[in-house]
Amino acid sequence: MPMKTAREALAKTLKQNKIALVTGVYGDPCTALLDECATQGLHVEISTEEKVAFAQALGASVAGLPSVVIVKQVGVNVLADPLVTAVTHGIGAGLLLIAGDDPGAAKSQNEQDSRWYAKLAHIPVLTPPGPQYVSDAAIEGLQLSGTLGIPVMLQVTARLLDGEGRPSEMPLTVEARFDRDRAWKNLILDRYKYFYQKIYPQLCELVEDSPLHRMPEALTPARERGYGVISCGFVSTLVTEKNHFALGYAHPLPERALVSFLKNLESVLVVEEIAPIIEESVNALVARHGLTTKVLGRLTGHLPRIGPLQAQHISEAWGRDPRALYLDIPTHVSGGILDLPCGGFELLYQVLDEVLPEGYLVAGDVGCSILHGYFPPQVIDTAYALGTSIATAAGMSFSGRKGVAIIGDTGFIHSGITGLLNAVEHQHDVLVIILYNKSSAMTPGAQAIPGLERVRALVEACGVATIDEIAMEQISPEELKKLVERRLGERGVQVLLAHARPKKLHE
Repeated sequence: MPMKTAREALAKTLKQNKIALVTGVYGDPCTALLDECATQGLHVEISTEEKVAFAQALGASVAGLPSVVIVKQVGVNVLADPLVTAVTHGIGAGLLLIAGDDPGAAKSQNEQDSRWYAKLAHIPVLTPPGPQYVSDAAIEGLQLSGTLGIPVMLQVTARLLDGEGRPSEMPLTVEARFDRDRAWKNLILDRYKYFYQKIYPQLCELVEDSPLHRMPEALTPARERGYGVISCGFVSTLVTEKNHFALGYAHPLPERALVSFLKNLESVLVVEEIAPIIEESVNALVARHGLTTKVLGRLTGHLPRIGPLQAQHISEAWGRDPRALYLDIPTHVSGGILDLPCGGFELLYQVLDEVLPEGYLVAGDVGCSILHGYFPPQVIDTAYALGTSIATAAGMSFSGRKGVAIIGDTGFIHSGITGLLNAVEHQHDVLVIILYNKSSAMTPGAQAIPGLERVRALVEACGVATIDEIAMEQISPEELKKLVERRLGERGVQVLLAHARPKKLHE
């Protein structure tokens, strides 16, 4: 019986197959999936940051316990270090990395494609060609991981998880164990030799025969006319062309099957989100096998280069003049961001706007502080990644002006602590303002973020001598103004813990 969503079906499938540990970090489109896994009774742990989540799952895998890591696409950046090393070092039981991508960057600081990391690490990345295949893809990925002793990635998006799914009937049967000799009886280059000579060829064969690929069984009228479509992921459901090869993997590609599909085609349209990864790979296949097929897609301008694809983009692609492609990109910020419980700090931003001279740079973080990059008072100048504002402000202080960093408590726990340690050690001149609402307000989930009750103790442990704590609901504008001016006039590292209850902006 179909489940309501692919998200629910996936969580139920993981539970049915006794996945021992699910780790992750909140962030759309993964927040609801993590909470659904907990609802289904899986052991779910929300980690301080993604590298911790992945390392913990590695430990479970080595101990013989199948594990799953769930993070959004920018979180894959954080865990990339152990991910790449794990491929040649080897793991134990199946380890599935579920990467939640965000076409159009609707709820992210950038539009990046996690599949690049799969190519970088030489791991397979499953791209189920519809919501109904998500659970099967998860089990196939865990099977593949346990068989080969490498992590496997499953790329998902909000549209894929929101669609109607079903639990997988495929059992997880591989009983894998950690091969210590693979790691410690080989030098680093020998580990690569082992991987490329034994593991990777086996991987390519298994991917070639995957039942997740959906391909035409016979020549269609469209194929006889010389054109077809290759797709992967959710956008496969938007393709109406009958001569359609929907991939279950974006890397490695099923080369023999694709060459057989391409060899009689005059042109092929590659439909994918976000980056033109398959389009580039198909171009390489065409060149390597001496085919004459013309490859169309995002690189050629027949499909939009950025943003989520819609059915109309695909249906009109064949007749489109790529030079005339126009993207209707909104020039205003969606008001939905104002519905986040990030408020309570309005007075703080107003005081900073009054106190700081014109042109004074303030380092924000990828959290609630971004609201005041978009909306008045616009005191935030930069917001690169979660946890970066303290180190960014330290760099700004080399201009001769005191650096000012604004960071949320979640961002501080995630990766701001190291920036504060560094600032204290190098005696940087920085005022650090921590928005302390004891909440992951930008990505609210059911579980608490570890460490939010111990922020002051962590600040003290970093060696900060000057720490002020204020309650935003109690302090007067004049008191706050005097405090900020005093700290801006002092040298060294000072931390201001600003307490507020989570609420909507201007609530």
